[in-house]
Amino acid sequence: MNILLDLLAALRTDAAADRVAVGPFLTAVAAGSRAGLVTTLLPPRHQHQEPAAADCGTYAGRPVAELARLVLSKRPLEASLGLAALNAGLPLPKERLREQNGLDYLRARVEDRNLALVGHFPFAQALAPVARQCWILEQDPREGDLPAAAAERVIPNSDIVVVTGSAFANHSLDGILELARGKEVVVLGPSTPLSPVLFAHGVTAAAGTWVEDVDWVLRQVGEGSVFRQLRGVKRVILEK
Repeated sequence: MNILLDLLAALRTDAAADRVAVGPFLTAVAAGSRAGLVTTLLPPRHQHQEPAAADCGTYAGRPVAELARLVLSKRPLEASLGLAALNAGLPLPKERLREQNGLDYLRARVEDRNLALVGHFPFAQALAPVARQCWILEQDPREGDLPAAAAERVIPNSDIVVVTGSAFANHSLDGILELARGKEVVVLGPSTPLSPVLFAHGVTAAAGTWVEDVDWVLRQVGEGSVFRQLRGVKRVILEK
């Protein structure tokens, strides 16, 4: 998890988390004028009587830097909370961000290239006809997907690798980046930290989310919004 440790080391904030919202699809942590957003992860086949996070009711008010260390937790929901806090606290390189959604960014880059999608993205079927070859790797495979274990075979044969930002929270990213060394690597999704730290680990672009309206986004997250419904955010690209 070296990339997570480097991101934690890049935090430069003594702010406290004002609010925490955990919805069935998204999780958000707000700190002043900033908010971090991630996809909510839960344990597979979670039993409702088992706590998904140890200290519910105590997260708001904690220092962002302390809350961010939960990204190292083996509990998926705690790791989601930690990643949201990390995204709220990392310095935001506004001057380097370009407003563009991930699909538009990728469409021009995958043409006639071997594409590995690590995660079943909703736009996978739009990219598959453009790419020379398209493989979808998924921890919970659907029809037509490959199991995550196929990464060792698929990624070295790819020209471009697109990784879900949830790979930070499920702690799979370091292994993926090792397999993708020398490839073009795009990390994409609301969970993606918009930090140049990623580039030292082989990432070439981060396609993530900049929260503009903190209050409105926290309310939507808490009321069960999925990402496509979300208003008050910008979809942005950070390139190496």
